[in-house]
Order: sequence, then structure tokens, then C-alpha cells
Amino acid sequence: MPTLHDFKKSKVFVDLSYLADLVETHGISTTIPLTEDGEVSLSFALASLCGYSGYPDVDDFFHLVDAVPALYRPQFIRCWEAIELEVEDDIVAWSERVGTAETVRRLRSLSKEIELS
Repeated sequence: MPTLHDFKKSKVFVDLSYLADLVETHGISTTIPLTEDGEVSLSFALASLCGYSGYPDVDDFFHLVDAVPALYRPQFIRCWEAIELEVEDDIVAWSERVGTAETVRRLRSLSKEIELS
């Protein structure tokens, strides 16, 4: 199981900070990976930050991990793991349930916790 030190060493906190900004700007989608209004699912936003440039039909881990360019796949996995360890739930279900503001708050809090560990 990865530790805070592992996440800090791989600079996950930087990506989580960017992810919080992206989610705050666009909002969390509660239906599909990308809505007509520009809202994004948390997993699609993370994949986009990790180099994915397509439009997925689904936003689950196994689909997106294969779609992210190989160079950025390890960071995608580390970020996903860090979020799941923090919220103790599937990141898509959790973010849809808590909404944009709480998702952004928790991502920023986790980012700071990792950075300062």
C-alpha cells in the first residue's frame, strides 16, 4: 500500500492541486464523463490531466487506465489511489455524492497533506 511519502516523492500533490482547479472550474458531472455544459466526472478530469485527449463512453478506472498514455499511466494510478485512500470509496461515486465544492475542498486538503508530509 502506498504511503504519504510515496505520494510526495512522485509529486502527486501537484496533480491533485491541478485536478482541484479543473473540477472547480468545470464542476462535477453526475451523469456522464463530460456534459454539454462542460461538467466533468472526477475520473475523466484526472485522465485528462494525465494526457487522455479522447472522450470516453465510461469513466471507470479500467477503461481510463488503458486510455491514458503509457508515460503518464503510473501517475494516473497513484493519483487515483491517493484519492480512494482519502475518501474510502470509489472516486466517481464519492464525487457525485458530495458535489463540486466538497470534492475541491478534499482534493486541496489531500494535496496539502501530501506536500507537507
